[in-house]
Amino acid sequence: MVCTMAFLRALISTARMLRHSPPLSAGLPADDAVLLDAPDERLSPALVAAALGDHGPAAALLSATRDAADWENRDRYLGRLTTFARHRDGWLTDWLAAAPRDPDALLVKAELAVRRA
Repeated sequence: MVCTMAFLRALISTARMLRHSPPLSAGLPADDAVLLDAPDERLSPALVAAALGDHGPAAALLSATRDAADWENRDRYLGRLTTFARHRDGWLTDWLAAAPRDPDALLVKAELAVRRA
């Protein structure tokens, strides 16, 4: 009986705490008003240009991150560009045709192959 009373006391105090505390979502924006993982000011123009069929800004973006050794952003940009290339295969094909030895285009191609495997 002693063991049961300890659990009852814990249950009552938890219920009392929940009843008297404010809702967790008070003061937060609505879920549909929050954009998670939004493209930054460097990635957005590259994605817009890619949607128009231009691979130049994406090549410049990945080249800049490689030259600056900005590996964290490079990985994030690579992921977004690979996702784009997965849905628009002609874009990457055109990029590889224009620059067959571009290491950044080859990186996107390799990442795309890994994701498709």
